[in-house]
Amino acid sequence: MDHGIGTVLTALSDNGYQDQTLVIFVSDNGGQLNVGANNGPLRAGKGTVYEGGLKIPAIASWPQNIAPNSKSSALLSTMDIYPTVLEVANIDSPNVVDGISFLPTLKGKGDPDPHRVLFFSRREGGTHYGGKTIEAVRRGPWKLLQNSPYESLELYHLIEDPLETTDLSSDEPEIFRQLATMLRQYIQMSGEFPWQ
Repeated sequence: MDHGIGTVLTALSDNGYQDQTLVIFVSDNGGQLNVGANNGPLRAGKGTVYEGGLKIPAIASWPQNIAPNSKSSALLSTMDIYPTVLEVANIDSPNVVDGISFLPTLKGKGDPDPHRVLFFSRREGGTHYGGKTIEAVRRGPWKLLQNSPYESLELYHLIEDPLETTDLSSDEPEIFRQLATMLRQYIQMSGEFPWQ
């Protein structure tokens, strides 16, 4: 991976495009624990909808536009890359997209809405999942998830409990109801499109 990324960055530099090219490096999911990945203190890893499976690091480089050593903890999604790249290129999106541009975040001018709603869905094969999906919905600090199609929904407040240790389903019935309704509607809408 280091060699491949280095080859791309070297080619940009050798051809005089380094300063005018936005480069984004991001993982597609949390690390796979059974092959030695380390997701730090986050719960679980790849193949789950706990933070260890969803929360990933990202690196962006764009000399003269992104301040060196700057950091952000903005709530972003990989679906936000497309509208960001369109905005950088000053191109209007030809279609409606779910993501939002994080160009202001890259330039140090503020983060997207921290209370935005994000949905996560994962379909797996094998007997563990029985071909069923697992889902999560995140709104601000609240996250509702079902990490197994055979287990109950779980509710977490990620600011107070970033390691997802205390299920608040019974303590926060109104938040639970709101997020469960949103998740159910998302699942119904998603079912209109064949996943294959």
